[in-house]
Amino acid sequence: MAGIFVALVVGTIARLTHLHRLSAEAGRALVRRLRTWWVIAFVVGLVVLLGRPATVGLVCLLSLLSLREYLAMVPERRRYQGLLRWVYAAAVLQYVWVYFELFELCIIFIPVLMFLLLTLRIVLMRQPEGFVHMVGTLQWGMMMLVFCLSHVALLLTLPPGTNPVGGGIGWFLYLVVLTEFNDIAQALWGRPLGRHKIIPEVSPAKSWEGLIGALVCTTLLAVLLAPLLTPLGERPPRFEGGPAGPWYGSAWAIAAGLMIGVGGFCGDVVISAVKRDAHVKDSGTLLPGQGGILDRVDSLTFTAPLFFHYVAFLYVP
Repeated sequence: MAGIFVALVVGTIARLTHLHRLSAEAGRALVRRLRTWWVIAFVVGLVVLLGRPATVGLVCLLSLLSLREYLAMVPERRRYQGLLRWVYAAAVLQYVWVYFELFELCIIFIPVLMFLLLTLRIVLMRQPEGFVHMVGTLQWGMMMLVFCLSHVALLLTLPPGTNPVGGGIGWFLYLVVLTEFNDIAQALWGRPLGRHKIIPEVSPAKSWEGLIGALVCTTLLAVLLAPLLTPLGERPPRFEGGPAGPWYGSAWAIAAGLMIGVGGFCGDVVISAVKRDAHVKDSGTLLPGQGGILDRVDSLTFTAPLFFHYVAFLYVP
């Protein structure tokens, strides 16, 4: 945690050195963003120190808030009012299963059980017009913002033997730090150098230069953080007896960095497509200078399930 706060101090100082070059409004926006980052770091640090219950509770709260912001962008949300209690109740239950380490139930609850129950509940509303749209809208929201995000908390339930370095909290911090760092790196590389846009119709700010620069930086940070938080710097048990060499152990951290870098980009642009469809710039205003909760956790919708199953494949027997 100390290293994370040191990095935040260095980043804050670096950004503030450019403050005099900005207009008054841009300068105030920068200060708001930096202040929000400090609040986020403080909250994450506090819940990590409080232990697994607080950390699972925080991820659950983020799921509920991002789900609320998503549903607020749905034009026909008034038709869904009778269903929202089902959706929010399912979200809370998903994290109850996570907390009690009911892994099999976590994996089937939203994709299978809630999909079938919600579909039947909508049929019983006897309003067939817009049926497919209603099922798709609600189920997609639950899949992305509850099921996928719950994999952040699921990292805390992995057997202690999978990470003798940092335990479940080590996996949690590794994923969150790399995902958020990747978001920042894309912006820092893309703003001054971004010339070749990737999908400007969805996310005009995303460029190949920003993506490649962020991938390099995120992968480098993944290698540096691996021995501090995870066993990814060493050969995983599943591949004992494989080829040897000084770079073989780091290959697993390099793969994690690349996966989180690409996955974070994908999650970002997918949620950008949702906001474009809803004709909004930000999902909310809860985070000054950064938008809403969904704007902050969008990348995790992809990186969390990918990283969880990557770790489970390598380290869970």
